[in-house]
Amino acid sequence: MSYPCRITYAPKAVADLAALVQEIEEAIEEALADPYGGLSVERPAGGGRWDRVALIGPFAMRYAVSDAPGIDPPTIAITRVLP
Repeated sequence: MSYPCRITYAPKAVADLAALVQEIEEAIEEALADPYGGLSVERPAGGGRWDRVALIGPFAMRYAVSDAPGIDPPTIAITRVLP
């Protein structure tokens, strides 16, 4: 916006946003059940097998998998969720 303003959310809008967050979280958890499989691919710009991109519904998720020996439990760090 080109001018200062305050944005407020009606209770229904907050509920809509909360439902969307829940939907995205469920899709992410489903995609990460097999972090190297499904619709997951190595990030096109490089970064190696651990730097991944997966499709989750209408979104793309970028994440890194840390599962080398000695890392217990393995860690998945989600770095971006893009429309």
